[in-house]
Amino acid sequence: MKPHAARLARWTAAGALAMICGSAWALDEPVTWRDETGCAYLLTPQGGITPKLRRDSLPDCPESAPRPPITSAPIISDDAVRDVQRGVDALRREIERLGDRFRR
Repeated sequence: MKPHAARLARWTAAGALAMICGSAWALDEPVTWRDETGCAYLLTPQGGITPKLRRDSLPDCPESAPRPPITSAPIISDDAVRDVQRGVDALRREIERLGDRFRR
């Protein structure tokens, strides 16, 4: 490649990169605003508002206390499992009763 062509290619690549990144650099940062209760919100230049959250996903408010860690809770309760077992047993008995009835 000729020196002039190499220089042109570098400048073209640099210009393309600047154009691609330029739109991301043009975005304004949100501003933090606190209301009279002390809770923080993020305001965008476009007029959007959203609650500002802490790292533990709680709202950034003075009275929000940290939650205890989430433990793995069963998806279905023991009572629900017992109810399903009772239902399956009742269905099995009914099927056996109908089977005996048709065999006669």
